[in-house]
Amino acid sequence: MSTMKTARQALFGLAALALTAIAPVAQAAPVWMVNPEGTGAAGASALQTLGVAGVGFVQLTPDAANPANFTFVEYGAYRAVKGDGTTPYGSNDLTIRYTVSGSGSFLNPASIGFSSGSVEIYSDAAFDYGTSNGTYGADNGTLIAKLSVVGGNTDTTTGAVTISAGVIPGSMLAGYFFDAAGNDLAGFARVLFSMNLRNQFAAPEPLLVSEIVCEMAGHTGAGCDGTPFLPTQFAFLVRDSGFATVQVVPEPPAGGLALAAVGLLGFTLRRRGKR
Repeated sequence: MSTMKTARQALFGLAALALTAIAPVAQAAPVWMVNPEGTGAAGASALQTLGVAGVGFVQLTPDAANPANFTFVEYGAYRAVKGDGTTPYGSNDLTIRYTVSGSGSFLNPASIGFSSGSVEIYSDAAFDYGTSNGTYGADNGTLIAKLSVVGGNTDTTTGAVTISAGVIPGSMLAGYFFDAAGNDLAGFARVLFSMNLRNQFAAPEPLLVSEIVCEMAGHTGAGCDGTPFLPTQFAFLVRDSGFATVQVVPEPPAGGLALAAVGLLGFTLRRRGKR
């Protein structure tokens, strides 16, 4: 496997949720609860994993002074799904819109890191993900949580990518996520969402190009200027699928985790690159 290919694989669908962790968790909470409608614990379902599937557009920009180095940005949208990987989970659609960015080296895939970005989680009664409503149907529901990406890294041995983000204080709505005892996670100081995903290149379908590449990413080149979109090693589309798990993380001691100052919740995303 070439280092270029390894670097590209490590960048696939960098986001994603939905969701995953900031640091090793002290104590696991294997069962958690979710209520897609946001009406409280009484209507929530207990689960250990929540399926996730989505799409993304990755852009790499080589450094002008040192072409071996690059910066990257990915834009995309995800949806919570059932075990079949396609059927929406629950009575409302849980969707995610994300943007992540960072840098790395084609000569050293392990150098890939993440420096900024945002993740937004929505609840939508319309089930219109994958349409032209809003942006790919991912951001036209009720915004239930907003996160800020603060870092991440790559494991070149496994192809796993870890991204860290914190929920912006006050942005998580009550009534959606709970621990196994029914306590609302909006009331906890730190919660860990861990996500494992597999990915593959995506075909440049017209809707995917118009919604993710042109509208979300603001791309103005091929695919958005009347000419066909042609994937390259520096600009390509991906599809991801996997699952998320949730844990409550104890408050760190004074002088502990630096990420504690960033927000109320920590999310880390783990992904395995397709070889």
